[in-house]
Amino acid sequence: MNILVADCSDEILHHEMKAILQKMDSAVQQGESLTSEYVVQLSQRLDTYVLIAQIRKMRCVS
Repeated sequence: MNILVADCSDEILHHEMKAILQKMDSAVQQGESLTSEYVVQLSQRLDTYVLIAQIRKMRCVS
């Protein structure tokens, strides 16, 4: 993950989130368990991006 992910554009953030979801989908289709270390790490990365998106939305509403 890019250290400056909080500073990236919404478009880049959206692209990165979609890429993580695709990796998760691919891993599960290849037999990875939802609780495997790899899928959990991807999920945690996705959580980070979701949190950034939620913070941005709250800033816009305020």
